[in-house]
Formats: sequence, structure tokens, C-alpha cells
Amino acid sequence: MYHAHMKFDHEDIPLHWVNRLGFLVRKELAQAFREAGHDVSAEEWAVLLVLWSRGAQTPSHLANMTIRDRTTITRLVDGMVAKKLAQRREDPADRRRSLIGLGCEGERLRPLLIPIAQSLIARAVAGISGNDLAITVRTLRQMTQNLMPER
Repeated sequence: MYHAHMKFDHEDIPLHWVNRLGFLVRKELAQAFREAGHDVSAEEWAVLLVLWSRGAQTPSHLANMTIRDRTTITRLVDGMVAKKLAQRREDPADRRRSLIGLGCEGERLRPLLIPIAQSLIARAVAGISGNDLAITVRTLRQMTQNLMPER
């Protein structure tokens, strides 16, 4: 546990490494996509992952799943619609709501972007045992749950 009287060294705090890793992953992923000729940001990638795995979503559900606020998601989706990565349509169940689904470019890029991301993941986990990775994922998942607002 972390106590106030302990020496507060950022290098000993797991969240320091989570933040640093997150920054590096976003930077490396965007660069790898760019080098392969794909104009997709790390934030757009996060939205594409949700759309590929879960299908069309409401903007608020996308915001929750990507841990972004509604305004940021709206702006992000607007850009994705312009690039045909996503499309906005009326929710047939409730015409006041919109659904965000995949655009033709979002569909077309799936088999091209996934191997690039897998390559980055392979680099990141090189030399780490399956057991250590499983413990790490379980620990990070629990830390995330601990910080999530009650629903």
C-alpha cells in the first residue's frame, strides 16, 4: 500500500507506468499507421475497435467505452464520418438518437490496421511470460474497476 510517510517515488507507482505506456502506445500506433499510409489516429483506432467488435453504438455508449466525454466523441466521430471511417444514422428504435456505425473506409481498413496493431503488441510484450501477462491484465482490469464510477 502507499502511505503518506513513504518516499513518494513516481517510478514505484504503477499508474506512472500505465500513463507512460499509454502515451507511447498512442504515439507508436499513430506513427505505424501513418508509415503504412493510413490516416487513422490512436483515438479513431479506439472507436474502430469498439465498432468492429460491438457494431453500431450510440455516441454516449462510445464515450463510455472509450472513456471520453460526449463533446470529444462528437468531434472525433465528425472527423471519422468525413473520412468515411464511420457513419451516423438514425436509431430505428428511437428516432431522436443517432447510431454510429462503420463507414466503408472503416470496413476496408480493418484487415490492414489489425496486423499493424498486433505487431506493436508483440513488440510491447516481448520477453514477458504468459503468466506475467495474465497477472498484469488482471491487475490493470481491477485497478480500472476500482476507479470506474458506480453505475
